[in-house]
Amino acid sequence: MRSFCQARILALHSACLITNQARANKGDLLTASCVLYLNKQKKHAAVVEFTQKLSTKRNTLTVGGSYAVDHQTVVKARLDDHGEFKTVLQYNVRPKSCLAISGEFNTKALDKIPKIGLALSLVL
Repeated sequence: MRSFCQARILALHSACLITNQARANKGDLLTASCVLYLNKQKKHAAVVEFTQKLSTKRNTLTVGGSYAVDHQTVVKARLDDHGEFKTVLQYNVRPKSCLAISGEFNTKALDKIPKIGLALSLVL
C-alpha cells in the first residue's frame, strides 16, 4: 500500500504567477514549483519545478509549457534535466470526456524506443 502525505509549506498567488512548495512521501520529497501564465486568459503557461528526494539527495529540475490551441484542445510538454521529454495532446470530446495522445522519450538515450500512449476518458 502506498502512503501519501502532503503539507503545503508556502504558496504565493498573483494574477499571472503561482509558486508553491510542498513536502510529500512522509517528508522525504521536497518540491518547489512556479507557474507563469503568458496571457490573461491563462491559455498559455510556462512551468518550472525543482524536486529533491532527501533520502537519496537526488535533484530534478523540470521545465515545461502548456498551450491551448482552442477551447477543446491543449498541448503540454516538459523536459527534465535527466533528458526525459514528455508531451501530451488532450482533446475534449464533450464536457468531462477527453481523448489524450501522449509520447515520451529520453534525449540522452536516442537508441531506445520511445513510448506512446492513447487514453479515452468518458463520462456519460
